[in-house]
Amino acid sequence: MRILTYRGLDTAAIPGIDKLMDRLAADDFRSADVKKVGDNLYRARLDRSNRLLFSLFRHQGERCALLLEYIPSHAYEKSRFLAQGVEIDEARIPAAAAEAADSAPELSYLNPALPRFHLLDKVLSFDDDQELIYQQPPPLVIIGSAGSGKTALTLEKMKDAPGDVLYVTRSPFLVQNARDLYYANGWQRDDQDVDFLSFREYLESIQVPDGKEITARAFAAWAARQRLPKALKDSQQLFEEFQGAITGADPAQAYLSRDAYLALGVKQSIYPQEARAEVYDLFEKYLRWLDEQGWFDANLISHAWLSRVTPRYDWVVVDEVQDLTNVQLLLILKSLRSGDNFLLCGDANQIVHPNFFSWSKIKSLFWQQQADSPGAPADLVRILNANFRNSPQVTEIANRLLHVKHARFGSVDRESNYLVRSCGPTQGRVGLLQDSDKVKHNLDQRTAASTRFAILVLHPEQKTEVRKFFRTPLVFSIHEAKGLEYENVLLYGFLSSEEKRFRDIAAELTEADLQGELRYARARDKGDKSLESWRRSTSCRTPSSTRALCCARPSSTAWTSATSSTRPR
Repeated sequence: MRILTYRGLDTAAIPGIDKLMDRLAADDFRSADVKKVGDNLYRARLDRSNRLLFSLFRHQGERCALLLEYIPSHAYEKSRFLAQGVEIDEARIPAAAAEAADSAPELSYLNPALPRFHLLDKVLSFDDDQELIYQQPPPLVIIGSAGSGKTALTLEKMKDAPGDVLYVTRSPFLVQNARDLYYANGWQRDDQDVDFLSFREYLESIQVPDGKEITARAFAAWAARQRLPKALKDSQQLFEEFQGAITGADPAQAYLSRDAYLALGVKQSIYPQEARAEVYDLFEKYLRWLDEQGWFDANLISHAWLSRVTPRYDWVVVDEVQDLTNVQLLLILKSLRSGDNFLLCGDANQIVHPNFFSWSKIKSLFWQQQADSPGAPADLVRILNANFRNSPQVTEIANRLLHVKHARFGSVDRESNYLVRSCGPTQGRVGLLQDSDKVKHNLDQRTAASTRFAILVLHPEQKTEVRKFFRTPLVFSIHEAKGLEYENVLLYGFLSSEEKRFRDIAAELTEADLQGELRYARARDKGDKSLESWRRSTSCRTPSSTRALCCARPSSTAWTSATSSTRPR
């Protein structure tokens, strides 16, 4: 039997541990006096009064004992892993044999060279790249594809940080998920105080802004009332320009002046030079409208709050950093008592809140803020390109999308210029279903009462349409999907609702464009804006499932995805 020890277990301080580990490794449960005390929880005898708590698992046919906790003086009631206050009569609990491991849960991955495991809601075994990052001190930037384990790795690193700690990300759903994972299995640390905040909550922790935060939907309603020229009719595109080009990019100012905006390079704006004067006219109207109607823009508030934020955290973690602008990120980093104790993680291929993000901008921002800190390390970036969550079939779909994105728009930056390597389970399926009443009725019958199926839509307003045909409450927009994982995912209308955009993106591509490794290269024609508005809608976040289906109208060509397992490892 293979023996692994929990990261928080100090075996050097446990009397008799070496002899006990030898007995377990030899499958000698009788000499170890192993008895079952809970759901996949066993205790072994160290000596007359002390016990060791462990669980049984399997990996590729091998039995595994995962050592969890030292129980001194029969104090089962103080255990992290047993029910609080539990009373156990050792004379009455049943003995267990090593054969109990033969029906134990299967671990999807174990590092053959690492005898230590981590634990969130599930058992985690880090591969060599993850272990290297785990051992590296801050500051640190972790870039990883969906399913690479970057959030799990980040949360485990947080457990080593004493003092006041901040975890912040844009999505409230991801915040809740991260909080639940962090405190799973009774984790606590007496010398640590952690705040899990969405970016909106972080803003409000400094000072609550007046009014309501502007949304894309409210902006679209305002834009529809303006007399817009044809080139500016797309309100989402205009909103992105306001949020990512005119505001948010330069923390030194609330927003660019007209002259500065007109002088932006071709890769710094969606619009060509000849359209920008009209864009800026609309931006000035937008500013007046915000004041008149009681809305606030998070970028403008973030800039205003830079003078109000005070250092109050010893360690800061920013998850899904690609969804934040430079000024928002700076506002977060200014809450640090020590400027180096931060960890950023994200993936530029998973942007669902368009803002002209690139890792080069993040590095530039960091070095601007660290000009007075010559000891700061030059190499902050670590990349994880393995996928432990999705099946090879889904990983292949994600890689083909990355090929399409690269062929049409070039590389965002060197750090994001990689394909995903599948390390996930082999079971998975990719399917495309016709969008018909019969198909939807059949899917509803299979999903209505199951917690293993979720439905994803591109836009929040599409959820109303989905609920006309499906009874499951598990319906999410892509903005809400971060941190959520389901065995089966239905992508509803992903291509049907955006058919023209996808056809424009895929125009003139050949099979050769979808082969080989990605080569770092800029777009062929930097001045060609014909497809620029679609670039940031081609993010590549694979759904967290074992099986995923895509509904599309008969006239559409579409892809879908299938993933495997649950959390990485």
